[in-house]
Amino acid sequence: MNSSSIFFIILYLIFLLIGKIKYVKGVEKIVDIVVILLISTISYWAGEEITSNQIFGLLISSLILGILSIIITYFSGVAIRHFNTTKSLMKANREKIIIGNSNRQTIIKYMLPFVIGWILGLLFHINGTAIVSMVDYELYALASVLGYIMGKDISRKVILSSSKDSLISLFITILGDIILALVMYMLHIANFTISLAIALASGWYSYVGPLVAVSSDPYLGTLAFLVNFLREQLTYVLVPFLLKLKFEPRSAIAVGGATAMDTTLPLYVEVLGKEYALSAMVSGVILTLVIPIILPLII
Repeated sequence: MNSSSIFFIILYLIFLLIGKIKYVKGVEKIVDIVVILLISTISYWAGEEITSNQIFGLLISSLILGILSIIITYFSGVAIRHFNTTKSLMKANREKIIIGNSNRQTIIKYMLPFVIGWILGLLFHINGTAIVSMVDYELYALASVLGYIMGKDISRKVILSSSKDSLISLFITILGDIILALVMYMLHIANFTISLAIALASGWYSYVGPLVAVSSDPYLGTLAFLVNFLREQLTYVLVPFLLKLKFEPRSAIAVGGATAMDTTLPLYVEVLGKEYALSAMVSGVILTLVIPIILPLII
């Protein structure tokens, strides 16, 4: 593990403690600013480094892997077959399933700087070392803000309140991610370390993209961003279909990964009911807490 990764983890843990002791409202707005800067910088770097004949292959690969991440995770849970809900509850929940729509504001907010950054990278070129340093500092800022925010939310009560359902969903998420990493490695998309980092991001695209880019190269960093971005967005589209095909609520929550605590949570409330809302939130909170520690350690 390099010094940048160590410093990232230290900052995250320090601000986790600070946020636990004293929290100031309004910090959440800073996260969006940092994330948008990160996305813009990494896409600019990609625009400089990735040739035009690589772009089509990158987009197709990202789409296929995004879909695979959802299917593999969902049916990993189906294979495990840990059912605690009663047949009557399942039947009641089946009637709630609708086809979800992607959050358009989220797509615009994060895809617009991605596209603009890429175009600027194609048109203008600056020192590559400066870009790497910029991404490093932006990651440090992200570690500080995320740690501070998570310090407010994390507590013994939250951890203890995690039901069996959320723990099973967590296990399914990790299992599905590991299988996806093996698939990526066997397809020679990346070495196993980078494949595992991309997969275990569990939908957290704004973090894993820059991290992989700095640790490997802009192409794989962009792939990491797009695979996890598409995983989040396609969760809205595919989860309702998968639930109709084979009803397994824990697998549905596992598909959302780290996003189950926020962006995809409304989907689970809608298609599964409030019975599983807490499980989805706790599963997502735990992943959001540990991913910034696990990924640098893996890389």
